[in-house]
Amino acid sequence: MSLFVEVDSIEKDCKVIINLDGIGEIAPLSAGGCALFLLQGGVIKVKNSYDDFKQFAMQTVSSADIAKQVKALKGSVKNLEIPTL
Repeated sequence: MSLFVEVDSIEKDCKVIINLDGIGEIAPLSAGGCALFLLQGGVIKVKNSYDDFKQFAMQTVSSADIAKQVKALKGSVKNLEIPTL
């Protein structure tokens, strides 16, 4: 099932509908808006805020979240025995 959203294209200066299935990365622009990097190559620049797209993320993960997971894994791996063949 595809997910389509309406965005404000900077290049076309109008609203366009995009298929988020074709987007590999969304990055905020320092001048405002976002760059949507297509999986097939190319970039679409939009006026929409980065926060507008965060709602589509299943879960956002920070470096602190990753550090917590690694710390938890280290604790559970201490007594791991590696079998010999």
